[in-house]
Amino acid sequence: MSAARIRSVVAPGAFLVVFFTLWQVSFFNAVFALPEYAVPLPDQIAEAMMETRGDLGVAFVETFRAVGAGWALGNLLGFALALALLFLPPRVAGPVGGFFAAFQSLPIIALAPLVALWIDSHTWFKATTVVIMVFPQMLVYAFRGLTGIQPAAMDLARSCDASWSQVFRFFRLPLALPHVFTSLRYSVVLALIGTVVCEILRSADGLGYHIHDALQRFDAPGAWGAVAILGLSGVTGYASLLLFERLVAPWAFKRG
Repeated sequence: MSAARIRSVVAPGAFLVVFFTLWQVSFFNAVFALPEYAVPLPDQIAEAMMETRGDLGVAFVETFRAVGAGWALGNLLGFALALALLFLPPRVAGPVGGFFAAFQSLPIIALAPLVALWIDSHTWFKATTVVIMVFPQMLVYAFRGLTGIQPAAMDLARSCDASWSQVFRFFRLPLALPHVFTSLRYSVVLALIGTVVCEILRSADGLGYHIHDALQRFDAPGAWGAVAILGLSGVTGYASLLLFERLVAPWAFKRG
């Protein structure tokens, strides 16, 4: 393992150790005048997580059922729309893509209550909201990658009488994969945010509801425990997709 690779692993680990040590000795509470009932110490959060591990486990399953469904369906929809735009003339594909991309500007706090009017199921209410948040990002990234072929490459494909499927397989898809994985990674965060907001607004289950309920009972350690699970889940999902990308599209990581 190279020295640079070792530093990339050791440095974040050392930072986390120092950060949590300072937090545990109340350094941040003292410096920023944060009361422990608002920002509890790590050992208090860990104790609360152990005491409510059963409830947190159930909430975790409910949250990530919606996260997984919304994330997968949203990304599939975005990629399908990007493929569909390839069959339109460029002067038409641009405005149509821009129309769908505009969905990214919808504020989640305003979108979720509207979706709740259409869907009664708590799980599909959350998943549908996530789909609306996720698909525009995949559409933009995937279309950018699919249309990023250099003119010289297209001329080569035409000279070889390549079919549409061959151009897609050997040119468009390899160029699009890094963009697709970028969208997949960042949409994990979007899916978590959308689901938690929905659970706080209208739900009786999930980690978002657990946070809201704990704060209503002035149980800050319990709320922070749910936040910790969300944070770890987001980091794990992001890192897993990054690792998978290295296996599927290693060319994206080669330096010129």
